[in-house]
Amino acid sequence: IMKLTSEQRAEIDAAKAARAETRRATVPSLEELLYEPLPVLDHGFVTLVDSGTGNLFSLTEAFRRAGAGVVIAEDPAEVRLAECLVLPGVASFSAVVRGIRATRTSLEAAVAAGVPFLGICAGMQALFDSSEEGSGEGLALVRGRVRALQADVVPHMGWSGLTTNGDPWFRDIPQGAVVYYAHSYAARADAPSVVAVSDHGGPFAAAVRRDRVFGVQFHPEKSGRVGAAILRGFLRE
Repeated sequence: IMKLTSEQRAEIDAAKAARAETRRATVPSLEELLYEPLPVLDHGFVTLVDSGTGNLFSLTEAFRRAGAGVVIAEDPAEVRLAECLVLPGVASFSAVVRGIRATRTSLEAAVAAGVPFLGICAGMQALFDSSEEGSGEGLALVRGRVRALQADVVPHMGWSGLTTNGDPWFRDIPQGAVVYYAHSYAARADAPSVVAVSDHGGPFAAAVRRDRVFGVQFHPEKSGRVGAAILRGFLRE
């Protein structure tokens, strides 16, 4: 059996240390994925409001790919510091409005101050006055009531095309581009501030915009390149 010299052992140890350092530098921890900004930011920071109902990990990655750093906010002080707010929701209308009770006043103050605010899926529904799905008062940032889909198959889970109205937010999105849905309730297609519609047993509101308040009923983080372009459009607006 060949014995290694002290110089050879030192060389092997140095190589092992270099490989370990490379792995630490290239494989981020879960905490880094959730909270650390990208090295170069094009769009500042997005604050995800944690209502206990959102897919925070997927959205964090989606916004990071769009060029934004991400902060996850659970208390009013964090919301008050936000320069851009997002309210995700993968649950019922009632669950989302219950989940933001602690941060609601700060959210409303931020919107009044002109901070951009995006609601996603049930988070978009929470922008409205109320919902047939359950009790609780929405944020009333967009007027109207969310209603049950009138379709043979509910929930609506899958891909549907978008028809947009020319709002600058969707300027990079071609008519008919498909996005991914998972929902049983939606606002009416003729509700105020609707900027895009889709169809499932009849037309419904796919996206809304009022000043710097935005909402999408679909999941942009699950909608491939189209969803990524919509998130970049929101950050740009």
